[in-house]
Amino acid sequence: MDSAFRNILLSDIKKKESSELIKYFDIEVLPSDTQPIVESKIRKIAKTMKAPGFRPGKVPIDIVKQTHELEVQSDAINEVINKKYLEAVEKQNFQPAGPPNIQPLVDNKNPDKKSDKLVFRAEIELFPEISLPNLNELVVKKAVSKVTEKDVERTIETLQKQKIVYSESKKGASIQDRVSIDFLGKLDGKPFKGGQAQDVSYVLGSGQMIPEFDKLIVGMKKGEQKLDTITFPTDYPAKELSGKAVEFDIKVRSVEEGRLPKIDENFAKQFGIDDGSIEKLEKEVEKNLKREVESRCSSKTNNSALEALLQASEFEIPEVMVKLESDRLAERTKATMKQQGMFAEQTNLPPEIFLERARRRVKLGLLVNKVVEANELNPNEEQISLVVKEMSGVYEDPEAFKKWFLQDPKRRAQAEAIALERNVASWIMDSAVIETEEIDAIELLSDAAKGTEVSE
Repeated sequence: MDSAFRNILLSDIKKKESSELIKYFDIEVLPSDTQPIVESKIRKIAKTMKAPGFRPGKVPIDIVKQTHELEVQSDAINEVINKKYLEAVEKQNFQPAGPPNIQPLVDNKNPDKKSDKLVFRAEIELFPEISLPNLNELVVKKAVSKVTEKDVERTIETLQKQKIVYSESKKGASIQDRVSIDFLGKLDGKPFKGGQAQDVSYVLGSGQMIPEFDKLIVGMKKGEQKLDTITFPTDYPAKELSGKAVEFDIKVRSVEEGRLPKIDENFAKQFGIDDGSIEKLEKEVEKNLKREVESRCSSKTNNSALEALLQASEFEIPEVMVKLESDRLAERTKATMKQQGMFAEQTNLPPEIFLERARRRVKLGLLVNKVVEANELNPNEEQISLVVKEMSGVYEDPEAFKKWFLQDPKRRAQAEAIALERNVASWIMDSAVIETEEIDAIELLSDAAKGTEVSE
């Protein structure tokens, strides 16, 4: 056996007291491991290297080494570490949950004079062993909802607000007015990144800006300027601004008052009703509402099933997976903030604030994978197509949408994930206790819009 592996025997794999999932082992890198790699890389560089006084490719090896040996030696060490790490993992049949943490031991700074070996410690975290709970003890809430005339009326009112017409107002700005502003924010007397913009147009009270900022503008007229201070909410995502007092210099370029359109023939035509019939508009709204409510009831019920499984399952979650997921959530939130206007660039979000959510998502993902593998629940083409068909229902040309959607592997993967979760939820509900839960249709759709999903 290679001497570099003498400390990667099963008996030498140690467990940290804090976690049953963490194991670590040492990797030795000997000169005999790196020398062939170094020589090969040096020869390859020499073939194309240019140096004063020599033709290309004719530079002496000694000169090539003087220039590149340190870099090449480092690359060679990394190659050996990676190779021996993978061999050790395969030898012990480990299933790492994420990338390893490999650090040089202190001894590398003062190597044994009798040996030129380097020693590195690899720490890995494994996937946990998962035991599924007794499904007969799980309780799943089955969502049911009916679309009423009042729901149709409220939806048409929402459509009416979407078609609101704005006109210049000489009055002071009010909530629901549209304003155009310039602003400059200062934190501790200094401008901060993302805290200034010009000609920003938005509706007061729409949620695009924080309420405290909206209040500064209420009452201001076109051409007016104000210097005032607000305190950001303590739960504001950007840590630099959370709970801080920020001074804003605001200038109002315009104030516009909204006017709702009449619900008449012209209004109905804007929503695809060719003859302008209000009755047909109501029927179309009712049909769409019923389809959406049915879909949301199914989704909410599936989420209840997954939540029941999540709450009834106990196992250790790999922290390396939680860290990776929290980083991903932080990056996704930054991207969203950059699309929303105010303070879009103030996105230094510490991943730590996403840890709880990340832990939940990782746990659910591990559970779903366990159920799928144990019960062969991977979705088939028919189930995936059904998901895409449901998505296409809101488009004028459903067939064109389906073709477009399935062309992209990433979009297709989204449909596969939905179909997979449906299969898992159905599997849970086959054995669980089902309790009916009646929900107001508009409330149901509102919750869905807020993203209150178990996987969130």
